[in-house]
Amino acid sequence: MSTQVLYETQGEVAHPQSGPMASSNTGSADETVTRKIFCGVCEGSCGLEATVRGSELLSLRPDPDHPNTRGFACSKGLAFGAVRDDPDRLLHPLKRQADGSFARVSWDQALDEIGERLRAIIAQHGTESIGLYQGNSVAWNFGAFLNLFGMAGALKTKHLYSAASIDINGYWVISELLYGSNFLNPIPDVARTDFMLCIGANPAVSHGSMANIGRFRDTMMAVTQRGGRVVVVDPRRSETASLFEHVPIRPNGDVWLLAALLKVIFDEGLADLEALREQTAGHEILPQLLAPLDLSAASAAAGIPVEQIQQLARDFASAPSACAYGRCGMSIGPFASLGKYFLDVLNIATGNLDRPGGWCFGRPFIDLETMMHRMKSTGYDRWRTRVDDFPEVAGTSPVVSIPREIRTPGKGQMRAMLVIGANPASSSPAAGELCAAFSELDLLISQDVYMTETSRLAHYILPPTVWLEREGFPIFTQSHAGVPHAQWVGPTVPPRGEARDDAWIMDEISRRIGIVPADFPGAQLLGKLGLRASPSFLMDVGLRTGPEGDWFGLRPSGLSRKKLMERNGAVKLADGVPVGVLKKRIFTKGGKVQLDHALIRKEMTRMLAFDTTVSDEYPLSLISLRELRSQNTWLHNIPKLIAGDRVQRLRIHPIDAARYGIEDGDPVEITSRDGQISVPAARVTDEMMPGSVALPHGWGHTGGWQRAVAVGGSGYNALTTNRADSTDLPSGNATVNGIAVRVRSLKSFEAAA
Repeated sequence: MSTQVLYETQGEVAHPQSGPMASSNTGSADETVTRKIFCGVCEGSCGLEATVRGSELLSLRPDPDHPNTRGFACSKGLAFGAVRDDPDRLLHPLKRQADGSFARVSWDQALDEIGERLRAIIAQHGTESIGLYQGNSVAWNFGAFLNLFGMAGALKTKHLYSAASIDINGYWVISELLYGSNFLNPIPDVARTDFMLCIGANPAVSHGSMANIGRFRDTMMAVTQRGGRVVVVDPRRSETASLFEHVPIRPNGDVWLLAALLKVIFDEGLADLEALREQTAGHEILPQLLAPLDLSAASAAAGIPVEQIQQLARDFASAPSACAYGRCGMSIGPFASLGKYFLDVLNIATGNLDRPGGWCFGRPFIDLETMMHRMKSTGYDRWRTRVDDFPEVAGTSPVVSIPREIRTPGKGQMRAMLVIGANPASSSPAAGELCAAFSELDLLISQDVYMTETSRLAHYILPPTVWLEREGFPIFTQSHAGVPHAQWVGPTVPPRGEARDDAWIMDEISRRIGIVPADFPGAQLLGKLGLRASPSFLMDVGLRTGPEGDWFGLRPSGLSRKKLMERNGAVKLADGVPVGVLKKRIFTKGGKVQLDHALIRKEMTRMLAFDTTVSDEYPLSLISLRELRSQNTWLHNIPKLIAGDRVQRLRIHPIDAARYGIEDGDPVEITSRDGQISVPAARVTDEMMPGSVALPHGWGHTGGWQRAVAVGGSGYNALTTNRADSTDLPSGNATVNGIAVRVRSLKSFEAAA
C-alpha cells in the first residue's frame, strides 16, 4: 500500500526528500524579495525582514512592523545567515569509519543502515532501550518537537531527555502542580506593572526566557519612566541590574529570599486573603509552611540584611500592581522547584495573579496547552526512572541520569540514542562522564549542522536544515508573548547541500523501524494503513479548531496555516496579555490554583536542614553567565560574533582577586570537587558580589567547527556533577549554579615555577 502524507498542498512545492516548502517565501532565481519572518535563535523570537535573491540570503534586519518586538533584533539573529553559509557546516550524511574518521554516505545508505541497526537493538533489548535527546533549538522547530515526543510515545521508552532538565524542569513541575499542566506558565505583565522584581534573570542580554516580552529592556525601562520600580536580584551587577535597583544575593540564595519575603507578608498581615480564597485551594498551608523559617537564617543564606528583606516585602505587597519574575539564576540550583513555587505564590498571595501588571497567562494562537492536556501528553510523576528513581516530568527523564542509564545492566538499559539539535557532550553536567558513556552505546546518531563535541562521537551524523530553511511558527514562545500575535512562515531560503528537515529525518528513521512518530490515539493504526499525519497538518488542525481558528471556513475571520503563510508578517491578536481568564486557562479542579502539596512540604523541610555554610577548601561560589553574542554552546564559529577581544573571562571581585593573588587579565585555574579547568583571563570587577565568581558557559570547543575551536576557553560543565542527590530532587534538574570552587592565578604559578 502506498503511503499518503497529510499535507496541505496549495501554494507549495515539495523539496526532494524534505517535505513541503512554501513557494510564497521565495522568488525566482533573479528576483529580489523581502519576507517578514521571525528569529529562531532564542526565546525573543524577534521579528525579522529577510531579503533574498533566489537561494541567496542578502540580508536580515529587524522588522519594524512586528507587533511584539517592534523593530528590535539582536546581533545573533542578524548574523545567522553566516551559520547557514558557514564553510564548516555539515551538508551531507556522514558515517563513522573504523579508524574514527567520517566518510560521506547517501541518505538512503545512512537511513537504511540506521534502521537495520535499530531493529537489531530492539530485537535484543526492546524498544525501551532506545533513547532520544532534544536540545533547546527544538523549541523553535515544531516538526522536530512533535516527532520527537511522538517517537518516544510510539517506542514506549522512558529514555526521552531534554535540555530542559539542565535549566527549567522545576518550572514544569510547579506548573503541573499549581495549574494542572506542565506548559501552562504565567508571565510578568511588565508593560503595565508598577513594581517588577527580577530574580536571577538578565533580560537585557537574554531578551527574556519564559517571558516573550518584546523589547524587554525598553519595556522594563518604561516601568521606571512612569514612576514605578524595577528591582534586580543577582549575585552580579548584570547588564540588567546596572540599569535599575540592584540587590546582590548569594548564589542559590533565591529560595531563601522568596520564602523570607512571603513570611514577612503573612506575618505582617500583608497577604491578599480575598484573592487567595477566590483563586486558590489549600492556601491555608502557607503560614504553616513558613512558620519554621527564621528570618536571620534566611538572611544569612541569601546574603541580604533582614531589614532589606522586610522592606522589599512591604514594598512589593503594597504596590498598586507587581510582578515577580525569575529565570536561570533561580532555576538551576538545588531547590529550583521550591523556588519556583515561592515565586508564583509571591505573585498570588499579593493579589497579582491574573490582573493587569501582575502574573498573567498568555494568549497563544495555537492552544497547545489544552491540546496536550486533552491528549494526556503532560503530567508529573506518572512513572519513575529506572536507575535513579526520579519522577518523570512531562514524559521526560533527567539528563543527569544518562550515563547511569547507559551503564546499568537490566531491562530498559539504554543501548542507542538519537540526539536532535543538542550538544550534551558540552552542555550537560559532568560532561566528561557523559562523553565516556556515549562511547559505550551500540548506536549514537546526531542531527546537527556542525561537527560538535557530541556529533564527533556519533556513528552517524545527519545534517538538518536551519530555521531559515524550514517552515516554522514560534511553537514555544507563542504562549509567552507580551503582545499576543500569530505568525507562520515557510522556508526563507532553500536548504544547502543535502540538508533535510529534522522532522523528515525522524519520520524516515521511524519508517525503517515500523512506527509512526506520533502518540495520538490511532496513529500507529493509521500508519499501518499507509496514512502519516505530518506535523504541519496536525498543527493546522489544532489552529483551525482552536480559539483563533477559522473552523474550516465556518468562521471566515479566523486563522489557518494557509492564511498565515500567505501573509507577509505577523498578525496582532491583542494589545497585551489577557486578564480575568484564570478559570478558563487552568486545568485544576474548580479552576483554582492548587497550593497544598506534600512534595512542597517535604522540600521545605529539606531546605531548612540544608547546609549553606562556605567551605574553607572551596570558598567561592561559581555561577554561569550568558553573553550577548553567545547562545549556549554554539555561535562561536561566526566571525561577527567573536570579533574583537572575545575570550572567556572569569569575573571576580577585587577583594577576592587580592585575596587569591589574581590580577586583571591573568589566566586562572578553577577547581571544584568534581573537576578542574583553566580559563584564558580573569576580569577583576566590582560587578560581582564578594565571594561569588561568574564564568560564561558554552566555551571550550573540540570537533570540526574550526573557528569555535580556535577561540579556546574551557567547558563550564567539567566543574559540575551529575550525582542524583545533587539535583533539584522533585524535578531532577541539574545543579549547575552556586558551585563551590577555588581559584588561583596561573600567571603567578608559572612565574613561581
